[in-house]
Amino acid sequence: MVDRASFPIPPLAAQIFALVASAGSEARIVGGSVRDFLAGRRPGDIDMAVAMPIEQAAEIFRKADLKVIETGLRYGTVTVRVASKNAAAIEVTQTRVDVDTDGRHATIKFSADWYQDASRRDFTINAIYVCADGSIADPLNGEADLRAGRLRFVGDAGQRVREDALRMLRYCRLMSAFATAGPDAEANAALCAHAGLAASLSGERVAAEMARMLVAPGAGDAIALMHECGIDIAALGVSCQPLPLVHVPPLAHSGPLAAQGWLACLALIMPANSARFLANRLRLSRRDAKCLAMIDRLGTPELLYRLSPQTDDPTIWQRGIWTLHRNGVNAGLVYAVATARAGVDVDLAHAEALASWDPPKFPISGADLLLNGVHNGPALGQMLKALEQKWVDSSFTLTKKELLAGL
Repeated sequence: MVDRASFPIPPLAAQIFALVASAGSEARIVGGSVRDFLAGRRPGDIDMAVAMPIEQAAEIFRKADLKVIETGLRYGTVTVRVASKNAAAIEVTQTRVDVDTDGRHATIKFSADWYQDASRRDFTINAIYVCADGSIADPLNGEADLRAGRLRFVGDAGQRVREDALRMLRYCRLMSAFATAGPDAEANAALCAHAGLAASLSGERVAAEMARMLVAPGAGDAIALMHECGIDIAALGVSCQPLPLVHVPPLAHSGPLAAQGWLACLALIMPANSARFLANRLRLSRRDAKCLAMIDRLGTPELLYRLSPQTDDPTIWQRGIWTLHRNGVNAGLVYAVATARAGVDVDLAHAEALASWDPPKFPISGADLLLNGVHNGPALGQMLKALEQKWVDSSFTLTKKELLAGL
């Protein structure tokens, strides 16, 4: 744990603190950034709560020349950032209570009571606040749970899950990092009893949670809990197997693998030939759907020998992944999937090297062949392909002149 009085308040948060205070109200930082800071981790994105109706707060921010994006106005939330492009943003939510919920969305109303606001949150460790003076406000004793390694739902676990079924996936994701004292019996019972509610979640929300879960430490444990409780079938529509993830290191901060690394992990845990089904269920973008299908199809143990590290001759793996790079496929992810499927631990440094390799440019074009007497048509394409393979087999050393000399 860390010094509780040294939370790093960014300039935009400090400005929001001041603006809300000048209006006679109070703002606080809350959620994952506070939790992670108190646990000795690097705080992530800042979220704040304000004890005033969000419309009133939004008007105050606009008058201060801050950009306000109405990302969730009906749920009491806006996103605030300074006017400059690509500036860091803060999600600001009014203190509130839930009037009605359907397992996906809540009907909310404003309440200036901080205890009520804390009581509607998911876990006690996410209901800790940092005030403007840097002090900690902890109405539900979440810090004690954080120190003891307990991950508990706020109040009745079943009720929290019924309010928003996504909380079941979030519990699985956070379990490895924050439930070091062991699983919470009430939480596990709620997950098993209400797993079916995850079927009503939108594909986009499930995908966003899975994308964070699968690249984090303990992803295998998270998937194992989802499988044990039946959440995988409800949320994803397929039964998932966590075992292959034991061979994959966390990919959240692995450079060229991070953005789509979760898709490689998804390919490892999903049943065979389910890429198209999952792409539809999760409403993946065309780019991500293609990535999932390609790494699933190509990431076979048989391909591994072509992609493995070769200290004496790196062109072996370079030749092996040439066509992958040419077709826009992340070769590092293909290697990770092929390796894990073979029951071998993934060499993260090599996977990153595969993904970031800048291949040489093939020196021949169709125009070159036409200028050398080759007739346009199917034969031209076949000849171009054959020359490309000859060039790759030479470890990319044959020159344009040498390749054309064989015509």
